Amino acid sequence: MARFSVGEAATAGFGVVVRHPLAVLGWALAMVVALIGPAILAFAAMGPEFARLMQWAMTHQGGAPDPAMMDQMMRAQSGMTALHLLYWLWSSFVRAVLCAAVFRAVLTPDQSAWAFLRIGSRELWLTLLILVEQVLLMIVIFIVALLIVVLTAVVAVSGGEQGRMATMVTACASSAVAGGVLIWVALRLSMAAPMTFVDAQFRLFESWTLTRGQGWRLLGVAVLVVVFVLLMEVLVGAAAVGAVVAAGGSLAAIQGPGALEAFLARPPLALLHDLWPWLLGVGALGAVFSAVIQAVVFAPWAVAHRALTRDV
Repeated sequence: MARFSVGEAATAGFGVVVRHPLAVLGWALAMVVALIGPAILAFAAMGPEFARLMQWAMTHQGGAPDPAMMDQMMRAQSGMTALHLLYWLWSSFVRAVLCAAVFRAVLTPDQSAWAFLRIGSRELWLTLLILVEQVLLMIVIFIVALLIVVLTAVVAVSGGEQGRMATMVTACASSAVAGGVLIWVALRLSMAAPMTFVDAQFRLFESWTLTRGQGWRLLGVAVLVVVFVLLMEVLVGAAAVGAVVAAGGSLAAIQGPGALEAFLARPPLALLHDLWPWLLGVGALGAVFSAVIQAVVFAPWAVAHRALTRDV
């Protein structure tokens, strides 16, 4: 039976970052352009209309609602729903492109042009896979939650006044069992993304066969990746707090009782004028950090797939 090293797989993302730092910067730039840019455009398109609606809501003093305003509110809500759907589809595509770039950096490191970023059949199949997985996950979570609620309600009704403890135990135990089963299924399907990338075809349940007998190793990889991500977030958060403390002199405008409220109450353009260096710096560092996280999260599964299919 083919095996893979848990440590080698779990730390593969850090190897990608060390070997291809310029590619990581390219991924960060791609995320800024592809995700933040459309969000700003959507806000610019819908923002004025929602501002008018918010102003109307704050100034409306009861009585019969204005039909024209209600119609405008419904149109705005419909527009926002459509934007959410489009952004979900677009963000899934961007995630697929970044995932493919990380896989390419692991599996075909000689294809380093354009920071390993491509738009082709592999990226489109990965987008479909991500969308299908998200929809299936929502359906499964809804069904499982409904079953837990029904089971808990049955125990609560049958136990009467003395069944409060049994109800709590049932709810906690069933939630824990359901969570464990969902994690196990997710691990068994964890090779779907690298299989889809390598084969350039939609792969999902084919992962079940490839991961047979690998559950504990895959769990070890997943746990280590989660630990690494949490540690990185703690370190970055601590560094951000340290930077704010070190810059205390430049933040004198928000020190003192009521100073922060007065600072935020100024016109938006004045706030942007004072805060743009901070916003730019935080945005740039956040984009790079997100790119590193993408590598840390995606690379392990490509390494595991390569090992499991080495002799196939």
